[in-house]
Amino acid sequence: MKKLTVVSHLLEQGEGMLQRLRAGTAEADRTLAALRRVLPPEIAVEVWSASLRGTTLTAFVHSAAWGTRLRYVIPGLRDTLGTELGAPIEDVKVKVRAKPAPRGRSPC
Repeated sequence: MKKLTVVSHLLEQGEGMLQRLRAGTAEADRTLAALRRVLPPEIAVEVWSASLRGTTLTAFVHSAAWGTRLRYVIPGLRDTLGTELGAPIEDVKVKVRAKPAPRGRSPC
C-alpha cells in the first residue's frame, strides 16, 4: 500500500503542481496589486482579478460599465503599468464577470 502524503507537507515542499499553483496565484496577486496601484481608486476597487501572460494583461471587472471605464483609462496607463510589472504590456483584455461568491454562501 502506498504511503499517504499530508497536503500540508506538499505545500511546504512546494513540489510539482502545487508549486506551480502557488506561483501562479502569487503572480496573479502581484499583477492585480500593480494594476490597482496605477488605476484611479474608483475603478481599482471594481477590478477583482488580473493576470499577465506574455505581453497580454487580462483584467476581470464586476460589470460592463466598469469594463468600459477601464478600457477608456488603460491606454494612458499602459507604460506605467508595464514599469510596475517589469514587463511590457502590448494588449489588454477586459472581461466582465461577477466575482465568485465565497464557498458555502449563496450568491442571492
